[in-house]
Amino acid sequence: MSAARDPYEVLGVPRNASTRQIRAAYVSRARRAHPDLVGTRGLDVMRSLNEAWEVLKDDARRAEFDLATGGSNAADGGQPGSGGAAGPRRDDPSVPFWTGANGPPPGRPYGSVLDFGIYAGWSLGEISRRDHGYLIWLRDRGEGERYTAEIARMLNSETEEPPDTRRKGRR
Repeated sequence: MSAARDPYEVLGVPRNASTRQIRAAYVSRARRAHPDLVGTRGLDVMRSLNEAWEVLKDDARRAEFDLATGGSNAADGGQPGSGGAAGPRRDDPSVPFWTGANGPPPGRPYGSVLDFGIYAGWSLGEISRRDHGYLIWLRDRGEGERYTAEIARMLNSETEEPPDTRRKGRR
């Protein structure tokens, strides 16, 4: 944000506010401060509101802001969108700020759980369902060496039809 203001403060919402609550606060404040209604004195207010909304409406940008500022959302484990699954410790200076940037895992874990990267705290099965390309990338990296066999099984199983959807032989 240009004035280095906290977007939660600008919109007047708590850190654990849902995206719906954040949007409602943005719309409400924008209606009162829009330059079409209040003239040029509303320009700076609208600029701040728009910058805050840009950060908080996107889960990835919101998580990045929360991590960068050391903010924590106690209600959902520090990540917007709920979940509460803990990834690596955010106060550890050896952990890059983007680690765990994809937020909490979506659920239904399957396989090994990563403790590094943007999917820290996610199982390989959860990553496979969300970002197939990341598994391919990880397979070819040194960090993924210990997961090579597991990744290969997942990638191979995705090319086949699941057993419950295979067609039975015709009679």
